Amino acid sequence: MLKDNFANQAERDRLTPTEQESKLIGYDYAGRSVFESDSRIIFDGYIICDGDERDFLLTMGGDAVD
Repeated sequence: MLKDNFANQAERDRLTPTEQESKLIGYDYAGRSVFESDSRIIFDGYIICDGDERDFLLTMGGDAVD
């Protein structure tokens, strides 16, 4: 068995990420947390989650025409 730097199995379990944990990758244009598993678009350095495209354009100064 390969030697690692963990003191014991409890420490290994605590510090080893699992597949179920979502990894935070950043924050969207509105300051909300965005995780690796979230569907998203990155435009000009801004993270935009699915469904927020219209709100993003309005936040950036666009005009709504309904």
